[in-house]
Amino acid sequence: MALFFLLWSVFCALLTVNVFQPFHWSDNRLFVLSVFAAGWLIGDLALHWIVFNLGVTFFFFIAGALESKPGQFALLLMLLGWIPLGWRFRLLIRLKLLVDQQMKAALSAGYEHLQVEDYPKTVSATSINWRIYWNPFLLLKDARIEIISNIPFYQDQGISLTLDIYRSRHHASDCPVLLQIHGGAWTIGKNNQGIPLMVRMATQGWICFSISYRLSPQAVFPDHLIDCKRAIHWIKTNGKSYGADPNFLVVTGGSAGAHLAALTALTPGDVEFQPEFAEVDTTVQGCVAFYGIYDLETHFEKNSNLPLQNVLKTVMRSTPHINPAKFRQASPIRRISKNPPPFMLIQGEIDSLIAPDETLQFHDALRKADTPYLVLLKLPRVGHGFDALPTVSAQMVLPVVEQFLSFLRTEFLCATRHEPSRIEKIN
Repeated sequence: MALFFLLWSVFCALLTVNVFQPFHWSDNRLFVLSVFAAGWLIGDLALHWIVFNLGVTFFFFIAGALESKPGQFALLLMLLGWIPLGWRFRLLIRLKLLVDQQMKAALSAGYEHLQVEDYPKTVSATSINWRIYWNPFLLLKDARIEIISNIPFYQDQGISLTLDIYRSRHHASDCPVLLQIHGGAWTIGKNNQGIPLMVRMATQGWICFSISYRLSPQAVFPDHLIDCKRAIHWIKTNGKSYGADPNFLVVTGGSAGAHLAALTALTPGDVEFQPEFAEVDTTVQGCVAFYGIYDLETHFEKNSNLPLQNVLKTVMRSTPHINPAKFRQASPIRRISKNPPPFMLIQGEIDSLIAPDETLQFHDALRKADTPYLVLLKLPRVGHGFDALPTVSAQMVLPVVEQFLSFLRTEFLCATRHEPSRIEKIN
């Protein structure tokens, strides 16, 4: 039994190392996804992992595994593995200070006057909502919001697309809109992602539409993007009946969803992505993109990400060598033109699926295009998918996203009323 405990402790030690330095031992897709999943679950749910291993350790103790030196060494190795996880947990709580600094740098010193009232003012464990950290399902039971599921927004020739609506139970009319586009490498996923952000914004009076879209391999780009535009068309036509202001819409998403969100924001009214509804204004008032893919061509360069190459071949049914124009068409960094909408880009620095440099390059391209209210949040010790659950890093970052969204709404209302910018008033 002591040997089994030792093997488990060594395995746990490797998983802890993977949290801080994701393994790149193989380009096998299953291996890459396993590395990501292990780093995400153990890194973002560190306390759950420690509690689970307390139970495992107690089991081996009852079984007598600690009576021998291998068992005692296994216990020591297990305890030592918890120290860096606890250290990382403590540092993530301090993430608030860093994102505050980055927001101030992007939005000027007046940013601090724009903070939402319930934004945590301290940097301690008291800043965390422990109830939803331990039980994320409580998010969906928030009595302040209502969820309307499976509303069809497009049906034709065997295609059936639906959306879910998250809104306050006491919603008013003309509420700002957040359009959530799920990730999943364009091949998997449902419109049940981004829940922590949508619940947060719904409690603040926003109406959030979480959409589905056609998936590859059945769908081929630009099918995915066309469906996102169809959702905007539906919101423009039907949103008012649910209390939405269809004239103010911000799009968001993570990973492949961030790619589609960025393209949606950068291609308003583009007829190639709006078949049969070219006359519809699909302009959005901002984009919040989490750990996205912004330059599809670069992933086919030497020593690039082989699993992502294979996914892109499926999504595009081509390669940049065969059809470079199609890959440029699908790359947000190639679609930046004059007057892009405001952008917030969020990128973890230990992302095991997407190189952080891709977000930095996209940010630089947007900055050169004079994008208004451009924010880049670089998150140390944070990986891919950190916002999928109400983790510590999510709870430190999502309030800042709320501030950015609320700021955009305020600026939009100032512009429609021909009033000065809030930042101008403060400065």
